[in-house]
Amino acid sequence: MSSVFEVYKPRTIQFSELLNSSDWAIKIYTITNKPEFASDQILQNCKRHLPVWLGQIENAKLPTYRQAFLIIHEAREGVWILLNWWTGGEMVESKVFFSSFDTPDIITDSPYNTNSLLCVWELEVFAHERASWIKHILSKANQPDYIGYIKATFCKAV
Repeated sequence: MSSVFEVYKPRTIQFSELLNSSDWAIKIYTITNKPEFASDQILQNCKRHLPVWLGQIENAKLPTYRQAFLIIHEAREGVWILLNWWTGGEMVESKVFFSSFDTPDIITDSPYNTNSLLCVWELEVFAHERASWIKHILSKANQPDYIGYIKATFCKAV
């Protein structure tokens, strides 16, 4: 089996904003392989789609806590969009979407069908969110600190 690897280079990860939508608190992050994030049209399009996406989550079998984080990642192929929400106590569920640089007004499901792929840069956000969930929610299980969780954000400039 042959694999093609790209030499790792750090990417800028920015907390963009905290958004409240459909009674959900959503942390929005951007990641870019460029000098600065440039897919503002896709970011705005994602924010318009959030009420529909969150409505679909409401039909989930596991409980949700209306706490989510959205990653919008400019990569080689286009823009990967990862909507992630806490469920079942200590689990994160993810839905992956994609948008092309050429058609920023169109967001599709991931071309990888139902599989959720995460890359090394996105995992940095996941690691932060995991630590924050443990600190503010699981370590205070009798009185979860949702405000502390939602205020704990991550940025990494290159």
